[in-house]
This record gives sequence, structure tokens and C-alpha cells, in this order.
Amino acid sequence: MADVKQHSSEAQEQAPIQVDDVESNVGTESVGGEPQDIQEEIVDNKGIPDLSILEGKKVNKGGYVVDDSGKPFGRVVDGDTSKLVGKKSDAQGQFWSDSGKVIGSAEVIPVDERDESSSAPFEDFPDAVVNKDGTIVSDGQVVGKLVDGDAKKLSGKKVDKDGDVIDNIGNVQAHAERWEEEDAPEPEAADLSALAGKRVNKLGNVVDGTGAIYGRLVEGDPKKLAGRMCDKNGDVRGEGGDVVGRAELVPESEREGVKQGPFADFTGATVTKDGKVEAGGTVIGRLIDGDAKKLFGKPVDDDGDVLDSNGNLLGKAERWEEEPEKEKSRHAASGFKVNREGNVVDENGDTIAKLTDGDLSRCTGKEIDDDGDVVDGKNQRIGSVTLLADIPAPEEPAPEEPEESPEEAEERKQTEQDKKLASQMATCVQQSLDKIQPILKMITEAIESAERQPKEELDEQKLVDTVKPLLEQGGNILQEANGVIRGLDPDGRIQANAKHKSASREATQEEHRLAEVLKELTGTVSQTIEGAKKKVAGMPHAKEELNPLWGLLAEPLGQILAAVGLLLSGVLGLVGNLLSGLGLGGLLDNLLGGLGIKGILDGLGLGSLTKSLTGKK
Repeated sequence: MADVKQHSSEAQEQAPIQVDDVESNVGTESVGGEPQDIQEEIVDNKGIPDLSILEGKKVNKGGYVVDDSGKPFGRVVDGDTSKLVGKKSDAQGQFWSDSGKVIGSAEVIPVDERDESSSAPFEDFPDAVVNKDGTIVSDGQVVGKLVDGDAKKLSGKKVDKDGDVIDNIGNVQAHAERWEEEDAPEPEAADLSALAGKRVNKLGNVVDGTGAIYGRLVEGDPKKLAGRMCDKNGDVRGEGGDVVGRAELVPESEREGVKQGPFADFTGATVTKDGKVEAGGTVIGRLIDGDAKKLFGKPVDDDGDVLDSNGNLLGKAERWEEEPEKEKSRHAASGFKVNREGNVVDENGDTIAKLTDGDLSRCTGKEIDDDGDVVDGKNQRIGSVTLLADIPAPEEPAPEEPEESPEEAEERKQTEQDKKLASQMATCVQQSLDKIQPILKMITEAIESAERQPKEELDEQKLVDTVKPLLEQGGNILQEANGVIRGLDPDGRIQANAKHKSASREATQEEHRLAEVLKELTGTVSQTIEGAKKKVAGMPHAKEELNPLWGLLAEPLGQILAAVGLLLSGVLGLVGNLLSGLGLGGLLDNLLGGLGIKGILDGLGLGSLTKSLTGKK
């Protein structure tokens, strides 16, 4: 406080000098946008400094008199700063208490000090030191970080208010800057739109039309707000539109509300001797776990648990009610008697029942009870009757199926055998088709590519080297298929039977499928060979090398057709029709004839089959 007063006296001694300076500078230009007479702190004729610039400005915690933006204009020179914080200065730089007493005063600070930063970065942390990890700590709190210098060497060094780390003789060794932990992001406002249109019930739950709970009241009286509606912000409004309550969402897991146990609505539920649960003399459940004799008289809680005095589980019960005894239905023949024929005749003389159990001689003339039993004079059962409507009609004997002749049995057996054979061959041919199609495509693409090249750039030998292994690979696939088909009749029995079969019967579904895949295989191979032969016709060397090789594909194809024809003669006719429909009959004829396959088929007695295949008669 002595320093503050001394500072004030020094300011007063310097005031006359300021007056002279002001008077000597009257009329000079302003500096920094403020009139120079204000900057130099005008004094009046009595030599008292003009402190009116401080009027209305407040004292901050640092003892400065600042404006609303925090810019300093003066400092407290007299009074307790802690008690002056927030107090406003008058035009004489004085501060007044609520009781009207002067409790402090301030002076104007020079203009050049007004633009200085109000505080240094570490001004509030006089004990700040460097930590080993490069952080600046004060009272255990991280308040900054080292921006240059070796943290390990500087560990323990003090940091001044400007952030400089200074050695014992005043040299700056490093510099630090303030650092504060980022404020945690404010949580996003919860989306309460699900509460819109829902109403508050008497328990304070916000429910929809079905009673499902969506929220709960957190502000407001549930009883007074019962029936009022929530808006999308969770607010409950009164009739005048004012917010009278507020609700929050409940987790989806709680929307069903508090689940009550099965016995919650019953008071005094106990276990009976026979394992039932009674409340007020009414059976409301039954024991499903535990010994009824040991648990007799024990209470059953809301959840159906039977507990001892220490809370240990002794048994478990479930809700259950005894079914009311059904009123016994009276038999339609009750009260009537059995006649000599064993019939029961009603009052109209119509037969309504027959004796179906018991001795007719004993039951004749005896009465029938409510259960449909015939009883004697001692009410002992001696027989029973059945209503005519309940007596099943005698079953008509099923018509005997005509016996199958040996020829029909043999034909049926042969048809089943042909179906199986056709299915196996179709699978084999389909697998071969799937394997050979990519190879045939590569052959066609290689020849078409060579055909597009200029003659002077065409390398026919390269074409031969490309196509030849593909032909060999395709031939192997077809040879393998031929072997599989022939292996289906290793001992020739099917072939021998095929010669005697009638070709007039309708083809089976399996044979149609076989014909379809054979058509695909035959057509694809034939078109590839014929198309390739035409394209290499203008390539002398390639033609000479490749023409003899087409038989690698055609010969096994012809053998496959022959094998199928030997086993299922009717299939080739279907294949021929399919090929003719595509206009490939003549193409196949040329192919088979050029390779000598027609002669092979004729030698096998299948000349008619080649005609079927090629469409010739």
C-alpha cells in the first residue's frame, strides 16, 4: 500500500511538468486518432490532473481502470483493490462505497501503456516451471508447453510471465507458450421429436395411443399435467401456450414400462397341499418347481417365486386356472331302449342308433343312459349304442388294377432304362460341350485375327502353331466323351435290345434333353470347322497344314453320334430335326461325308440315321 501511495505522490509532483508540456503543444496534430490534449492529460489552472477520462470505467482484478472492452485507462493508487473490483470511477478518479464514502482513488496511465497487452501469458502463474516432458506446470496443472529448447536440460527451470526460460544471469534459454486443454464439446441436444403428439399420463409417463411409453416428465406435476400433449422439444404447454412442464425420452428398452409379475394383482397367494396356488380361496396358479407338501402354506411373491424367510428360492409357480367342468352333453339315444333287432327307435319310429357293443339278448329292452351305454336294472353297463350318423359307411373295395402283361412289363422296364441312359448321356455331352466351347472360340478368334492381317504381314506358320494344339485338345475332349458313352453299355446288351425296339414310341423328356445338347455340340463343332476351312482357303500353307487336322474334331463327333444311335436310335432323329431347323443338315452331311464318317455309320447299319441327321431321305 505504501508503494501505491508513493506512486501517487510522484504522479502529483510530475503534474506541473505535464501542464507545461500541454501548454507548449496546444494546437498540434493528434496522434493515433485522439486529440493530443486528451493524450497528454490536460490539467486545470490549479495544477490538478484532469481525471475525467476515468469517469464510468470499472476496476478489474489487476487494479486497472478499464472500459467495457478491457482497455486500461488508469490504475488504482489508493484503496483495497479486491474491494474495488467492479466499482466505477467518478470524474475525479475516486471510488465510492454504497454508504457514500470515498474508498479509493485512481490515476491516469500514460497513453503508451494503454495499448500494451493487458497481461503476459504466464502472469497468473508465478510458480510455473519446465517439466521433463516439455510441458509447463504450475501447482500441478499444465499451463503451457515449451516451443524451443531441450526439455530435459531445462527441467525445473522457472518460466517468467512472458514465457521466457532465463538462466541465473538473465540469458533467455528457451521460450514457452500458453496451452489450455480444449473444452469438451457441448453435447448435442437430444432429438425429442418422438415425443411430439404424445400425452402425459397420471404417472408422469409420456405415452402414445396404445399406452407405449416414450418419455417421462422431468419438470411439472404429473397429476396436473395428465392428458396434456408434448411438442417436438419435449415441452408440455398449458392452455395459454406457456411451458408448464418438460419431458425427456426414455430408452427403447424401457418403453414397455415396468413389467409386473404374474401374481402382482393378487394378495395373500399361498401354496396348497395339492400344489396349487390360491388367493382368497380361488385357484390362481400351480406349482411348477418344488415339493408341494414341503411348500404347503408358503407365500408366493409377485413373480411366482416361493421363498424362505432368508429369501432363498424354494419353488416356482405359474399362473393357471382350473377349467370349469363342462356340462355333460346328453346322448341323443338317452332314455330310449334297444329293440330285438338291436336298433334304437325314437318316438317317431325312426331308427337313430344301433347296438355296437354287448350281447343283443341281454340288451334287448334295456334302457340307454346319458353316455350312450346300455344299462341293466342295477345301472350296470352291459353294452353301448352308436348313433347312425357316427357309424362310418362301409368302404368300397378299391378297384383292382389290371395285371400287367409280360410284354408291358418289359416295355416299362425298357423305358425306364432308356430314361436313365439318356439322362447319363446328356450329362456327359453337356460337360463336353462346356469344356470344348472355349477352345472352339479360341480357334475361331485366332483364324479371324489372321484373316484380318495384311498378306505381307501374315505369319501362317504361327497360325498353325496356335490352332493345332487347340484342335488336339478339343479332339481329346470329344474322345473322352465318346469313351464315357460307350462305357454305359460295356457288354453290348443295351445295343442288342435297341435293334429290336420300336422307333414309333414317343420320345421321353430325357431323350429330348439329350437331343438338345447333341444338337448344340454337333452344330457348334460343325460350324467352327466349316467356318475355319473357308477362312484358311486363301492361306495355302495354313490350309495344307490344318485341313487334315479337322478330323480331330469331326471323327470323335461322328463316333459320339454313332454311339448314341446304337443305344437310343430314336434320339438321332430328334437331333436331325433340330439341325435341319437351324439349316445345318447339309453342313453336317458335307462334314460327315468328307471325313468318311457316313461310310462308318453305314457299315454299322446306321445309314438311316445319317439320313435322319442330315435331313436326306
